[in-house]
Amino acid sequence: MKYLNIKNIAIVLVLLALVHFIVGLLVSPKLGEFMVGKINQYSRAKIYCERVNLWPLTFSLSLKNLKVFDPDNTEKKIAEIKSASIYLSPFGLLSKRVVLSKIKISGANIYLEGESDGTFNIQKLAQGQTSDKSIKPKGVAEGGIQKKDWFIQGYDLLKNKFSSDALKKEKAQKSEAKKITKTVVVLPKGRRVHFKSKDSYLFEIKRLSITGSYLDLKNQDGRSVQVDDARIELGNAGFDPELGFLLGKARIEGTIKSAGVAAGSLVFSYQSILSNDKPKAQFNFELKDVNLIVLRFIYENSLPVEVVKGTLDITSETLFDNGNINSLNRLSLSNHELKSKGVMESSDISMPIPLLCEAINKINPLLMDFTISGTVEKPQFKDFARSLMILVKPSLKNIGQTIKREVTEKGVAGVLKAVSGKKEEKVQSSPVGVDKEKSNTEDAISSLQSIFSNKK
Repeated sequence: MKYLNIKNIAIVLVLLALVHFIVGLLVSPKLGEFMVGKINQYSRAKIYCERVNLWPLTFSLSLKNLKVFDPDNTEKKIAEIKSASIYLSPFGLLSKRVVLSKIKISGANIYLEGESDGTFNIQKLAQGQTSDKSIKPKGVAEGGIQKKDWFIQGYDLLKNKFSSDALKKEKAQKSEAKKITKTVVVLPKGRRVHFKSKDSYLFEIKRLSITGSYLDLKNQDGRSVQVDDARIELGNAGFDPELGFLLGKARIEGTIKSAGVAAGSLVFSYQSILSNDKPKAQFNFELKDVNLIVLRFIYENSLPVEVVKGTLDITSETLFDNGNINSLNRLSLSNHELKSKGVMESSDISMPIPLLCEAINKINPLLMDFTISGTVEKPQFKDFARSLMILVKPSLKNIGQTIKREVTEKGVAGVLKAVSGKKEEKVQSSPVGVDKEKSNTEDAISSLQSIFSNKK
């Protein structure tokens, strides 16, 4: 039996340790400056890092005080990270790609801000270096863009990703991406040939974990809400100047706050699924004890009613399957007050919005289970409408007496204008006019009662 040469093994280990720490502490800071410069050169991202340490034996990096700035305004930060540990894949380096097998981040502050063109500041980071213009929704006037709340902006992103046209385009791109491209570089002695698949992203993140983070969600008009003590996880993310941005899965959870006061909690998860070459995506989110006034800028232009006050609990499980929607939802609205914005009817509920608000305000808490179906372009809320009408119908049994009382106080014209948007012609103060007013009152009551008489 041969004896191990302990002395030589120890020498090799010492030499490796010296190389490891010399590179990590002395060489890598300069290398880090070079890497940051290349990122700023070949992408729109503008970043700064106080220190980068490369640890060759573990194929890892450590970062300190990393800051990502808005490409259009370097005085605004999109993110700042106190410390991060990054582990590289050696196989990715062999294929001339940056593949990060694992990233651990602690103490991250992320500033998500809505832009005046209907997009978010973080979307600029996914644009190529040659793009010097913001992503702007097509076919929308500037005035219309200004009225888009965050819900509409988010829904626009979903349509751009999961609409039938977008899916056809993505399928064609994936078919093209399977082709192999060949690049030949002529050298002084010979040639170097590099083969690359178009579906290989230049930059990939297999797993990203952020703990102890802080999210600041700010609207373009200055209103904001924060998510404190947030935990963020991303998986199978990729970026390429030609292919754009890819995200396999994501999860965010944390406490919602406004001006330091707790206003509920949030759990959101996303996962992209590829089944039989048909793209699917699962969105799940849960809100608990959310103060709706704090989140007003997120939904205010998407609803036909104004939320004066209210607390919301909601869980939603939504599957986008080849452009189709299958969404299961449970909602609880309590201590609420709703009022009409002037929109008289919604497309799915043939009922005056003011009367609907009055009925909903009498139900505390309002509990609903409903589904959403249809396609991304045309979602169907019929199940929601049926569930809502079943709940409010008991509050509308005495509608005739309610309307007569309102007629006494406001007159026929006032009632009709309030509940149906119609203006009644002014009647003359004569016996005939009185009879006509009584007739108009009875007609108005009959018309409004007929709205609810056939609801099942």
